[in-house]
Amino acid sequence: MPQDYIIVSSQYKHKLPHDESEIAEYAVSRGLALRNEPYSIQLLLRAPDSLCCPVSVAVDCELPVKVYRLDCVAVTNAANDYGERGYTGDAPGLYADLLLPRPTKPEIVERGGLYYEKDTEYLLNLNRDSYTALFVTLNPESETVAAGEYVVKFKITSLANPNDTTECAFSLTIVDALLPDIEYYYTNWFHVDSLCDYYNVEPYSDEFYALFESFIQNAVRHRMNTLLLPAFTPALDTPKGSERRCVQLVDIERIGDSGCDDNRQYVGGGWRFGFERMRRFVRAARDCGISVFEHCHLFSQWGAASAPNIYDVTGKRLFGWETDASSDEYRGFVRAYLKAFLEFAQSERLGRENLLFHISDEPTEKQIDGYRRAYETVADLLCDYDMIDALSDAEFYKTGLVRTPVAVISNSDKFAEVCPRFWLYYTCGTYLRECSNRLITSTAARTRVLGLQLYYYKAVGFLHWGYNYYYDRMTSARFDPRQNPCGYKLLPGCSWLAYPIHSGAAPSLREEHMREAFDDLRLLWLLDERLGRTQLLEIIESELGAKIGCKLIPEGNSLRRLREKLIALLIQ
Repeated sequence: MPQDYIIVSSQYKHKLPHDESEIAEYAVSRGLALRNEPYSIQLLLRAPDSLCCPVSVAVDCELPVKVYRLDCVAVTNAANDYGERGYTGDAPGLYADLLLPRPTKPEIVERGGLYYEKDTEYLLNLNRDSYTALFVTLNPESETVAAGEYVVKFKITSLANPNDTTECAFSLTIVDALLPDIEYYYTNWFHVDSLCDYYNVEPYSDEFYALFESFIQNAVRHRMNTLLLPAFTPALDTPKGSERRCVQLVDIERIGDSGCDDNRQYVGGGWRFGFERMRRFVRAARDCGISVFEHCHLFSQWGAASAPNIYDVTGKRLFGWETDASSDEYRGFVRAYLKAFLEFAQSERLGRENLLFHISDEPTEKQIDGYRRAYETVADLLCDYDMIDALSDAEFYKTGLVRTPVAVISNSDKFAEVCPRFWLYYTCGTYLRECSNRLITSTAARTRVLGLQLYYYKAVGFLHWGYNYYYDRMTSARFDPRQNPCGYKLLPGCSWLAYPIHSGAAPSLREEHMREAFDDLRLLWLLDERLGRTQLLEIIESELGAKIGCKLIPEGNSLRRLREKLIALLIQ
């Protein structure tokens, strides 16, 4: 029977082989949380004297509970090319990331003299050489629960002998305070073609929507509230002259009339536009909890030189790489389309607070003239809406071409000097040295510190380009992230947060840490109202022993300790 167990904080990211001294640093027996936030811990289990010890673990608590088996994935390149801090390891190995759902209280059944967990897919077979981790989240749906003391009891049962059991417990104090609803945007670009290619389903079919809802519900549970709207096949990661799989939501036909017909189709400028597929997409996403939609880019990536790949209802390509973005034909088309789209949006009650627009992704200073022409094509039509784009150069904002910059995090100080309202983004690339990151090999603190940085810079949103991008660079060669987590440019976990399993989305450990980052952000704004910004920053920097900024990477379990200190300030 396994006697070797330890409860650790959610901030521990184990890899094989284990570092026993590091585990001790993360050991916990108590925690603090607010009434409407999840709280996660891990139970590490190891068999003391057996190469294979099957066990069942039941979790009992008055709070709602979700339980996962935390699996390691095989990382062939740790991506720590420069020997930086903020990595759990700098060599190939097995790194924890994949969260596979388990029942809270498995039923044990006997079959032919042997004991099993009934209908449990992800079993627990322990060995003596390494820990197996259970990741346990209390109040996973962020319900508003009563303040008080809650004890989480773990009952570990040997399946070799069900009479042989071990018990341990964790105590969580829920304080009488609520995380506030704050205005922020959080998007990870969702790639429809990747989902369809992985599961071999047709875009926007019933089979697609069953999977889509699983992924979006998972994303919303982890604080994502903004979703890329693929009106056209997104002009992203497409080699010049090539095409990604068409996932266009809009039906397009050439026509000569104007106005709106009786079949919910919008006609004008020589074009007819149908929005029924988009209507279903928007409503399905809203039902999952999405509140904001960012319209896909209206011009090609990296400078807006061309039109996106756009198709008519027969599948014929109307515009693409060969189309000059400033041509009269495309300018006329995109203006006619936007007028029709805004009518559709109004019919779906998508107002200014629910829509964002993009011109072109990551333009450089050399491309500013082309970007200006593209912006001027649509600026008057979108004057009431927020227009955002990912930027490394603040010049686009200074000249008025981007109303709300999405600043690369390494340049956040430069944007803060000139821009009162901006987002942050990173791509996970290793060139973002010593900044926040969420690679599989990043420490939990390096991922979670984003919440502090968003507060410090007063950033109103965060963008990442990959929620489910299971391709190598430039949309080539699909890979399975469970088998090959370095499938994108040898960067472990760079291009996705959610894993695809047969039933839909499985979260990652990194996704849990991103959720914690946004809950940290909400707590900081609550304390900002009570203490004031100056005092709050002094407390944070004193506790961490470092200045907040884009290159802050806290050590070890320090963010958990900081959060408990901040919660204690609420109840003084």
